[in-house]
Amino acid sequence: MNISGIGATAAVLMTMASGAQAATYAASSIIASETAYGTCTRMNCTANDRKNAENALGEADGAFYAMGLGGQLTVGFDAKSFAPGARVTINEVTFNGPQKSNHFEAVDVYSVFDGVDTFIDRIINTAQSTTLLVAQGFEYIRLVDVTKAEFASTTSFDGFDVESISIAAVPVPAAGFMLMAGLGGLAAFGRRRKTV
Repeated sequence: MNISGIGATAAVLMTMASGAQAATYAASSIIASETAYGTCTRMNCTANDRKNAENALGEADGAFYAMGLGGQLTVGFDAKSFAPGARVTINEVTFNGPQKSNHFEAVDVYSVFDGVDTFIDRIINTAQSTTLLVAQGFEYIRLVDVTKAEFASTTSFDGFDVESISIAAVPVPAAGFMLMAGLGGLAAFGRRRKTV
């Protein structure tokens, strides 16, 4: 392929990529072997179906999963894996807000790739929605409740309440720019080989 052919191919690919949008994936499965309910320090820990881990799947809808103090939740998505640069958004539910009730909760967020956890960040329930950048590629997202470690005097009795977890994948145009740069490099290399 000559330089003009490579340039034309890159232009077509960039036009196609510029119309594409980044996909967003809501959590669609519970990884049962990597999910464990923590502890609850109150009698009625089943109100609002809060012990049902499947409440954390799908779009935000008001239903939630209370992880239990020290609990762990690992979720999968319809996409098999995600490239570095994806963003994870976690929606949490705390009735009346933690500031009024001292019902503060916290969770550590990890990405999981090929069985290896990588810590992303710790979030607390002062915001209903938190978005984090995931710097590495991953397959799953894991949450570990750290409410008691973060807030020793909290009145929370069953840990972080997960309403939904979603991933915004890296937009296709970014991949298009990388492809164009690679094709440009091939064209320069090809031109250099002809002169030698």
